[in-house]
Amino acid sequence: MTVKECLEQALGFLPELPEENPEAKKFAVGWCNFLLSETFRNENFFREANNLEKLSEIPKVGKIEDEIPYNEELVKTAFPYGMARFIFRENGDVSGSREYYQLYVIALSEATPVVLREAEDFYR
Repeated sequence: MTVKECLEQALGFLPELPEENPEAKKFAVGWCNFLLSETFRNENFFREANNLEKLSEIPKVGKIEDEIPYNEELVKTAFPYGMARFIFRENGDVSGSREYYQLYVIALSEATPVVLREAEDFYR
């Protein structure tokens, strides 16, 4: 999913067309970079659970046409809610922002696998 596709999906929650909210397009890359930072641990849990190399630093997007470089489930289920919370906040709708933040947290939790590890004995 690209940043633009994520923004379009987030705007659909309002409901608004991208043309009706040109301000959101200006901020979409920054919002996406914030979401990349916020979900960095979740992406690495996904990678660990799927035996993929973990990321050592947080990736960034530079343009609205860029692909969001995290696993598809995380991006498609959580990122639009996360971006919608910013749009609602920019529109002055605090309750809408809170509602979409809650949906974002739930989607983030559901998209993050549990990584089982052996317990360490710290009392030896």
